[in-house]
Amino acid sequence: GALIKTLRHEDWVSSGAFSFDDKLFVTSCEDKSVRIWNTQSGQLKCTLAGHKSTVGSSCFSADGNRVISASDDRTARIWDANTGEMLSEFSFNNNIASSCDFTPLHP
Repeated sequence: GALIKTLRHEDWVSSGAFSFDDKLFVTSCEDKSVRIWNTQSGQLKCTLAGHKSTVGSSCFSADGNRVISASDDRTARIWDANTGEMLSEFSFNNNIASSCDFTPLHP
């Protein structure tokens, strides 16, 4: 296939994931950041900052309104994907948080 867009980070990218509607793309990076990109324009929508070490994984919730990230700083964080505000932080005492995912709730 043909290259469609190039997204720039300052350091190694650990993971990337599309939103369910394919309009956004989230990347996790060794520079401690999580970034949300517009897939149509390739422009950076926002940077989610606050982790103190490499972010190894991130993904969108099913509705695209939240992002969860997991970091070597032994935390997982939930972010508002529209504003970039951190909504929750989960700390792990002895282990790094190496991956994360949302599970949809079923009625």
